Amino acid sequence: MSETNALRVSRLLRETAGFLLPLTQTETDVEVTRIEFDLDLRASAGVLGSPAGLAGAVVLVTETVDGPGGLNTIRARYSGAAALVVSPGTHAHLGEGTDTSAAPILLERSTGVTWSEVLVHLRQLNEGASSALAWPDVDDLSALAAVIAEMTGASITIEDPASRVLAHSNLGDEIDDIRRETILSGAIPDWRIAELEESGFLDVVRRSTDVVERPAAGTTPARSVIALRSEGELLGTIWAAYPDAVDPASLREVLRDAARAAVPVMLRTLRRSPFEKRIRREALGSILGGSPDLGPAATLLALPFSGHYATLAFAEVAPDREPVLRFHLRAAFADAVLAHVGTHGHLAVLVHMSEGMSAIEIKSHVVSTLQRSLPPSEPFHFGVGTAVERLDHVARSWTEAVYVVDALLAGGASTPAGSGSVDAQDVVRGATAEDVAAELVGLEVADALRSVGPRITEPARLLAAHDAKLQGQLLETLRVYFATVGNSAEASRRLHVHTNSLRHRLSRIEEITGLSTADRAGRLWLEFAVLVFDRESH
Repeated sequence: MSETNALRVSRLLRETAGFLLPLTQTETDVEVTRIEFDLDLRASAGVLGSPAGLAGAVVLVTETVDGPGGLNTIRARYSGAAALVVSPGTHAHLGEGTDTSAAPILLERSTGVTWSEVLVHLRQLNEGASSALAWPDVDDLSALAAVIAEMTGASITIEDPASRVLAHSNLGDEIDDIRRETILSGAIPDWRIAELEESGFLDVVRRSTDVVERPAAGTTPARSVIALRSEGELLGTIWAAYPDAVDPASLREVLRDAARAAVPVMLRTLRRSPFEKRIRREALGSILGGSPDLGPAATLLALPFSGHYATLAFAEVAPDREPVLRFHLRAAFADAVLAHVGTHGHLAVLVHMSEGMSAIEIKSHVVSTLQRSLPPSEPFHFGVGTAVERLDHVARSWTEAVYVVDALLAGGASTPAGSGSVDAQDVVRGATAEDVAAELVGLEVADALRSVGPRITEPARLLAAHDAKLQGQLLETLRVYFATVGNSAEASRRLHVHTNSLRHRLSRIEEITGLSTADRAGRLWLEFAVLVFDRESH
């Protein structure tokens, strides 16, 4: 096994999947020697006239491509390069006059990544590849964890400096309680971190440059851990939990080599993470928004045009709870794509299924998965859109999912995760269009009425201004009155006021708005005004 692993085009394509879109391909897997900006090359006299001088170079072409002719000119100019990274939108200029198998290959930059980020990542990738041990299949942390586990017989987790699990690999079905909780929650439990801090073990790990060992205790197996460092900076740790049958000395040797192989992979992971989220959000947003040009987004997210798709819309999730939610949603659907899209804080989940499932089946699967895994806390609310079988129909599913979760919150939160009444212990509350049909129609009507203009909400705005000035409750009174279908006794009970007080409030509403709940047209306008006002305020 050699001590270096030169970067080749095939590996560059794997490592940049998600932010560079391959436009052409070639069967020649050349070695990448350097990463260059086109402006730097143009400033170097004589280089552009010599294809041999560009051998192995990946060139970042920042100039705008103005058509098929301009694209061919650029390819001819850098004909000796290994690959060209071109501007977003270049794929629109590929046509009959473009040879898709000729070198150099073309990679299109995602609009979610800047040129400087591409340059830094590619150079980091090149430097990391040349310095890493040539371990088999260690292009990502999950593959590395699997290799270590296979070589040692130990169960492996690779964690970041905050003890969050980035990758793991188990051998066999037996997992101790600590490891099970770590994997389920996506991080070492807080109580365990406190215990390791108090004993001084974590401090030793952070300062050590070699393997640190912790003997078995009771039902907890022995553990070995090694820190991953780059120029003194702590990047993360590799943990190995192992039974008595594993030789600690042999495990130490493997972990030392694994740490060397892991550093460049970890660096690339940490370097990519800030803009990889933007890329996925951008790509998912274009699909959910019904973009007519789905090709780049589908390629970036590795999604086929035809398949079994559905969407979930989660109501706003607290930042400290979102990582755990994401972890378990990916456990429920391995190919789920998640990102925040829209202006209301919805967490979008695009589910790509191997076999078709109905919206009701998807809801039940998500509820059962999350209720088994999530600790009791504030409930999660989500809506499920209709299942579709084409990527260009996903936008329709997403629109429905957003309406459903909004209806679930507006009507309510009284809708259960399954069917029947809500239990106070429910952690996960999901719904389909069928579950909240009446509330959903109400929101659709409200959105349709918003096009009428500001006049539709004028009565509600007058009441809101009155309440803000005098700390009143007229607008809320109207909401409850309509929610109880004009039942004065029930409305008074919910508002905790006497029926005479309710009548007085309704009189004040009539004085301020000029509309009466006793008049059919006035009542209808008031109800529409509140409906649209609340929708706009959402």
